[in-house]
Amino acid sequence: MNRAQSRKAMLKQSRAALWTIQVAVDAVADSIQQLKLLQAHAHRGHRAALVTLRLARHHSLTDCDMLRVEDSVGKFARLMDWPAVMRSRSRYERLERPLSDTESRQLANLAGSALLVAAGMLDITEQVDAWYGELAVTAATVARSALANVTNQVHRKRADKLMLRLEELCTTTQIAWAFAEGAQDRPQLPRTLH
Repeated sequence: MNRAQSRKAMLKQSRAALWTIQVAVDAVADSIQQLKLLQAHAHRGHRAALVTLRLARHHSLTDCDMLRVEDSVGKFARLMDWPAVMRSRSRYERLERPLSDTESRQLANLAGSALLVAAGMLDITEQVDAWYGELAVTAATVARSALANVTNQVHRKRADKLMLRLEELCTTTQIAWAFAEGAQDRPQLPRTLH
């Protein structure tokens, strides 16, 4: 291979490494954007389910239905570390009316479904965090390893700018935890979205 062909091959490899860095930085940026959107939707769903749960559990349920609902709420409240005020049930005068057994059972089922959604939204956000965190860490690792292969000066300037952008992205609140030492052993934060 002559010198011109060698330079052309090195230029091609440098361009390919720069492209790898660009794709990796875009993946981290997209991960952060998707996390913001998905977390916002999941948190809204969680809050709406809690409102439904409160509405359903504060009706005049039959004793049997009341026990079933309060047992479930109590378990969930302990898991979520809710304050005592949120754990306690109180009756609302505006919801006071006689309920048939069927209506009481339906309201208890509504409370149970809302509780299931509230817990599920928390599980979903934890799983989404884990998936996008892993994607961001892997993409950043790929970008950093490709940097050494960017040999062209013009490409190197662009690559350095991309690496600065990558470092900025890695410190955003949505994803910074994934880059912390021991992130794979991420401690379970208390789930207290109330």
